[in-house]
Amino acid sequence: MICAPGMLGFMLGGEENALITGIASMVFMAGWICSNIGMQRMRATGTGTWGRAVLLIQLVGLVLAFIFGFIEATALVDENNIVWVVTDLAWPLSMLWMLVVGLTAIVARQLSGWQRFVPVLCPFWLPLAVLGPAILDAGGVIGLGYSAVLWFLLGYVVFLGSYSRQGASTPESAVH
Repeated sequence: MICAPGMLGFMLGGEENALITGIASMVFMAGWICSNIGMQRMRATGTGTWGRAVLLIQLVGLVLAFIFGFIEATALVDENNIVWVVTDLAWPLSMLWMLVVGLTAIVARQLSGWQRFVPVLCPFWLPLAVLGPAILDAGGVIGLGYSAVLWFLLGYVVFLGSYSRQGASTPESAVH
């Protein structure tokens, strides 16, 4: 949940500064990796082979995307290097694959109520952030804000799931 606003680093001049962009990307990816591992432990995508594989494939992409953030921040390799190309592609492909993760979570019905739909809603921030400025002056900001909220919610779903795995009452049930 703490890393969810990582992409807001783009608003701090990240588009012009590879160091800021790389660090923002790594922070965001670190949080996403944690959410992925939490979803694996919760069995959010089911207990079958496909349910486990979908999150493992996602994790590989996330680690590659994290490495890209490091490469971008440090400029260790140039844009023509195959490592740059592969890790750079991992970022949007991981976002696209999140749709598969989200649909699998919905079908698996391991998450309850509204929580089941959070993973499939997360990746829709990307079209908002990319296409938003063409539609509205604040479209990119809206997309990044959407990103922060939805990825925070994904972390919250994992957080709530950690309580149920331990058999403890959730923070939600303490309020009711």
